Amino acid sequence: MKKVRRKEVIYRAGDRADALYHLERGLVRIIEILPDGRQLTLRHVLPGDYFGEEVLSERQYKYTAEALTDAAAFAVDPQTLSSDDLRALAASLASQMAQVQAYETHLQWGELRSRICRYLLYLAATAAQGQDERGIYVTASHEEIADATASTRESVSKLLSDLRHEGILDTGYRKIYLVDRKTLELEAESRMLQAV
Repeated sequence: MKKVRRKEVIYRAGDRADALYHLERGLVRIIEILPDGRQLTLRHVLPGDYFGEEVLSERQYKYTAEALTDAAAFAVDPQTLSSDDLRALAASLASQMAQVQAYETHLQWGELRSRICRYLLYLAATAAQGQDERGIYVTASHEEIADATASTRESVSKLLSDLRHEGILDTGYRKIYLVDRKTLELEAESRMLQAV
């Protein structure tokens, strides 16, 4: 089992594709590094999902896999997969494809403010969610949110500041507290519907 810490890279684009991974715990994002150096989040890998599927048809990984939380994954030799394993792999990849399509819709619908709200709510349903004496929070940097919402860090920082001043969110060290979840959900839904 490969254990990684938050922000640790599991493999990089261009590395030799030598294993398929099965995520046991945590949250991993698959990213593409753009020519200008920016990162684009392509999809999120949840516990139970497979990733590194390039090993099935390529010699190199096409994208980079980075842990968004502490995570653990099994490296699987594709030659050892049984027919049941292959069915589970196909189901996992089909489910992730549906998530990618929903994510594409997320990026194309609504203003940045609503995309940020939707992304924070998404993270709250993953291993990126936590709770302490101040309440429920998600762990995500402004840069990670920008990567996931097709924006810039500066724009995300301004909108998070606006949401904090409105009492919808609060911030702490590497934590974004979901203070008024109901309003956050309304922001995510209503602005998306207005964009239709």
